[in-house]
Amino acid sequence: MAKNNYLINEFKPERQDISSGVLARQKLVVSDSVGLKDTVTGIGVPQWSDGHAPAHNDAHVVSTLMQSGCRLIGKTQVDEFGISISGKNPFLARLKNPVSPFARLGGSSSGAAIAVSKGSASIGIGNDCCGGVLIPASYSGLFGYRPSQGMVDLRGIAPISPSFDAVGFMTKHLSTLEQIAEKCWTKPPKAVRLGAIINASSLFHELLSAEALLKWEEKLAKSKIFRNDMPSLSKLTLTQAHNIHSVILGREVDLQYGQWLDEQKPKFSDETEEHLKQIRGKSFKEFVETKKKREFFSDSLQGFFKPGEVLMIPTSPGQPPKGESVDESFLTNQRRLYAIAEVAGLSQLTLPLLMVDGVPMGVSLLAYPGEDRLVFEAASRWYM
Repeated sequence: MAKNNYLINEFKPERQDISSGVLARQKLVVSDSVGLKDTVTGIGVPQWSDGHAPAHNDAHVVSTLMQSGCRLIGKTQVDEFGISISGKNPFLARLKNPVSPFARLGGSSSGAAIAVSKGSASIGIGNDCCGGVLIPASYSGLFGYRPSQGMVDLRGIAPISPSFDAVGFMTKHLSTLEQIAEKCWTKPPKAVRLGAIINASSLFHELLSAEALLKWEEKLAKSKIFRNDMPSLSKLTLTQAHNIHSVILGREVDLQYGQWLDEQKPKFSDETEEHLKQIRGKSFKEFVETKKKREFFSDSLQGFFKPGEVLMIPTSPGQPPKGESVDESFLTNQRRLYAIAEVAGLSQLTLPLLMVDGVPMGVSLLAYPGEDRLVFEAASRWYM
């Protein structure tokens, strides 16, 4: 196996546009979905890349980091099409979880997670649509951050679903992640004081295995985090978010890639094929009606937590599964969990708080649009 098989483009020597700057010591990798000058911006499918020309410019977020002195290592592998949440790509090298080789890696930005976990890079970025950054960060013991809608410029990012696309960031250190976020925000976050941390205890109890739940409760008991338990947020709320997400995602995938998918018929993995089959073919009428449901869902969240507060949920429905087979209920619950922030346009920060059965599991903090600084303020209380 190649030592750096997670890289699909490697810069030798490392590219550094400006030799000084506050990020001069930071090494950056970007997922294939992130535009780099003179390379094709891919979606993890060679048939797609073969038919497209190299980008004329770096993605806006890459330019921002490079102007602060970042050193660019290269581009990393993504899973096929960016929606399978597996971390596997049948067209490219087989990647393994860097912490536990037999555990699921998670996608789509699986290659970037390996690079950061192994220390080849200190920053990884990709498209977080469908949990593309948060999931592999959680499964690899990293911090991962999804900005709230409109906080980071998306120019140069290969789209999956414009309603849910967001630049995602992953690092080993919270301080690095916050510094990167502040550099990349295109508008200042709202000046709001942290009112409370709300623990969605019902979700932890409903979704986690007995072993993972025990680890979480031990972690809470040892922490000095003051929080309010909120037992009323249930899988029903997650199901509402997931249903909205599926309709909008499917319609937007059809608009962007439908004709190409039908003509080229790329041979995806069973997991990706099944997911595409479930979400594609939605009518325009259903799409418009679901857009209205999205607005209602976002408003209804104030019944669980309010602006100025941070909501704490599991990033995944337990530790990453081991082996090839993954229970369908696990996949569904994973999609339900990432749908909350994506549907409501919230910021989300996953923290590497747990090790369960030898593999990492993240816990997420969510805040209202524009209140992104609150998730970092709340996170810092875990590491005081």
